[in-house]
Order: sequence, then structure tokens, then C-alpha cells
Amino acid sequence: MVVSLSIVFFICILFLSPSCCFAKDGDDANANAQVPAELVAKALNYVAARSDASLDTAEAIVSSIQSGSVDALYDVAKEMNAAPTSTNGVEDKLTSIQIFHALADGHHILSMVQLGHTYSVEDKQQAIKYFVQAGEDGPHQASLYNAGRLFLEIVPVDYVRSMAYIRSSATLADDKHTAMYAQPQMTETATKAYHDLSEALISSLRDGGVLTLDERINLFPYASIRDYPPPNSKGDKLWSGAMEKLVNLVHQAKMGGDNAEDVGTLASVRNDLTKLQEKVGKNDLSVLQQELITAIMADTLQLMQVADEL
Repeated sequence: MVVSLSIVFFICILFLSPSCCFAKDGDDANANAQVPAELVAKALNYVAARSDASLDTAEAIVSSIQSGSVDALYDVAKEMNAAPTSTNGVEDKLTSIQIFHALADGHHILSMVQLGHTYSVEDKQQAIKYFVQAGEDGPHQASLYNAGRLFLEIVPVDYVRSMAYIRSSATLADDKHTAMYAQPQMTETATKAYHDLSEALISSLRDGGVLTLDERINLFPYASIRDYPPPNSKGDKLWSGAMEKLVNLVHQAKMGGDNAEDVGTLASVRNDLTKLQEKVGKNDLSVLQQELITAIMADTLQLMQVADEL
């Protein structure tokens, strides 16, 4: 009976349009994918050929797929992806990846997650793309963490985005709008990873590590798991004002601008950072933020010496 069902499904699929529309209810209500009919046929035939599935179960799955259920097609693709490499296993795995791509293009979060894992060894940039998309669009907590983790494994290492995504995963439960998407174990894992990365960067900064001035500036907002300084606070205004002056000065220098006011600008930057470090944010800055400010202060001192010589 299983064999005859497989033949019926294959014949029926020939009369479908070149692609089939799949939609999802619930959390992924925006998911709406166009899946090539050939891939749908392969999924249907896979269900029909399963020796462990009863006729009623197979018919129920097939009916759901034919009615356009993203969940049903995704579940079959996931099973095909895990199939042994013997017999049709390799072809099933390739088919499953193609289905994941089609569903991910239709905004199906779990298919993005599957693609992230699929590419995580051989193509880290591609894996990051899908983990970032799933993490941000879900939000999907584990994908936020995995994106952050992979940013440490690419060349060159992207410390800023690694810290940003790991921090987002660790703090997902802190926001009432996203708390429902957080799991305690994943929060614990991401929080530990965040603190481990912070410690590593602190050690690197103290040893005169490899972070550029741009990286130090861009890392600062993510260097506090408590989200300090809050937007529009005195600390935020001191930091933002100092960095705006510093970035503009560096940009002008690269463009060959006039250096006449550089020393005064740098002195103003240093004054703002000193206020933030020693008064306003003394008890609220993280250790990593303190080290970043110290390193940036050292950068400004070098720039002042260059400006004096000119």
C-alpha cells in the first residue's frame, strides 16, 4: 500500500503549478513561501515511502502539505535532513536544504535556524546570515547566541557584533516584549559567554591588544550587560558628545583637513571621558567600559602629540 501511495502522490504533483504556496499560522504568521512543486513531490514521496508510518499518519501529513502547511513541510524536511546517508539519504538531505531555503525566503524562522546549522562548519558567513535573520526576526534566542559565537570564528574576528549578539541573547528575557522567547538555560549559556568574552577583551586591552580605535568606540554600547548608560542620560550625552567630536576629528584628519584646532578638540574629548569615568558613571560603568575609555584616552593622547608636532 505504501508503494502505491507514493506513485499516486508523484502523479498528482505533476498537475500542480511550478511552485506551491505555503503559509503558517501562529507565531510565524508572516511566513509565506513559494516552494517548487518538484521539492513538494519529493517530500510527499518521502512520507509515502516511510516504513515506520501508518497509512493514517502518512495521509494526514500529506493532506497538511497539500493544503499548504509550512509546519508540515518543514517537519518532513527536517526528518529528511537527518536521514542516514545510505540509500536515498544524500539526495534527501539536499532536497531538505532546498526546502529550507524556500521556506526561509518566505520568512519561516525555524528554516533559517536549520540553514544556520547547515552552513556553520563549511560556510560561516552564510551561517551567520541565517542566524542573524532568525535571531532578529524571531526573535530566536539561540540564533542570536550562535551568530555572536560565529562572529568570533571568522577572519577577521568581529568582536563588536559578537558582543552585540551574545548580549542580545543573554538579555532577551529582560524585556517584557521579548521575554516569552527566552529560555532559562539559553539565557544562562549566553550570559556566561558574554562575561567570558568581556574578560578576554579586558585582558587584551590591558595587554595593548588588537582592537582598533573604531572597534573600541563601537564596542562600548554593548560592553555593559546592564545597558549603561541609558539613552539620553547624562552619561550617554557625555559619551555620545565625546565620540562625535573624536570621530569628526579623525575623519577630517584622513581627508587632509586643517589641524589647527585638533589639540583643543582632543582636550575636550578627554575632559568629557574623564567626567564619565570618574564622576557620572563611576559606579555604573562595567569593567570593560572602564578599560575601553582608558584605551581611548591613550589614543587621544597620541593624537595630541601628533597634532603638537604638526
